Amino acid sequence: MSDNSQKNPERVAAGLRGTLHNDNVSQQAKDKASDRLQEMGASFENKTDTSGKADTGDAHQNHVIGGFKATLNNDKTGDQAKAHAREVLDNTDGESVPQDVGGEDD
Repeated sequence: MSDNSQKNPERVAAGLRGTLHNDNVSQQAKDKASDRLQEMGASFENKTDTSGKADTGDAHQNHVIGGFKATLNNDKTGDQAKAHAREVLDNTDGESVPQDVGGEDD
């Protein structure tokens, strides 16, 4: 086996978890990956994604809020649209954007 002394154990565990979830990997490889994860300890078995990426719901919400902020700064946007964007942003205060705003029907 390779020398793991300089490898980041979290990244090794992430690779092993990827092996477990990959449909193109043999059952034997999945069994070895599972055994290796157990050897590494429980702290690595169910670790969530640590990449710093927001989940899909948060990403969508951030895009919607960013769109309203862009509306306020766009010189070609009408006063009514800017007023609506300002109202939505004032009502969010860091909370989730209401579902009835930011859609195609507005």
